[in-house]
Amino acid sequence: MLGNVPYEVQLYVYALIFVLGYILGGIPWAYIITKRVKGVDIRTVGSGNVGATNATRVLGLKWGSLVFLLDALKGFLPVFVVRLLFPYNFELALVAAVAPVLGHMFTPFLGFKGGKGVATSLGAFVALTPLGVLIGLSVWVVVVLLTGWVSLGSLLAALVVFLWVLLFDPNRTSLPFVVLSGVVTAFIWIRHRGNIKRLLSGKEPRIWDKEGN
Repeated sequence: MLGNVPYEVQLYVYALIFVLGYILGGIPWAYIITKRVKGVDIRTVGSGNVGATNATRVLGLKWGSLVFLLDALKGFLPVFVVRLLFPYNFELALVAAVAPVLGHMFTPFLGFKGGKGVATSLGAFVALTPLGVLIGLSVWVVVVLLTGWVSLGSLLAALVVFLWVLLFDPNRTSLPFVVLSGVVTAFIWIRHRGNIKRLLSGKEPRIWDKEGN
């Protein structure tokens, strides 16, 4: 926990970190940038998803990359700051990781309907397990280049990162870390359930198609 700090104060710190992370994660960059650049609601174009993949199809690679970077930073910055300020409190870093992911998926700024959490999860896990993310990102790149399916790359990359945490990561002895990794992976898969159905039926669009995931 937080050393000799009273338990009640510790709870306030944990709650504050979660609330701030949730609000930061809730900033819908895909919605904001698409509205500013093209004057449309991203929820009404492409796949309707409030994320970087749909933003890329609607606005092009330049703006889509910016959305991806900003969404990833939402996950990275809270964990990075907490690990900097509380280097020996890994549990608090986990709280800082899950909060922005939930904020992105269930943003309070768009009626609690947000994106699928891939970029934000990526940012958070870069600060928690950089080598695991590097391996997962490599899988994503290979799968997307070979198949054109961003959704399949995201699903497999999330699974690979979880397996890394479970089997090889130096912090794998931390049960909360393993559980968090599993829960985030499960959320990503659940949020992609429509994509999974389309993949199985052969109807999933590829990155170069007009309709996105």
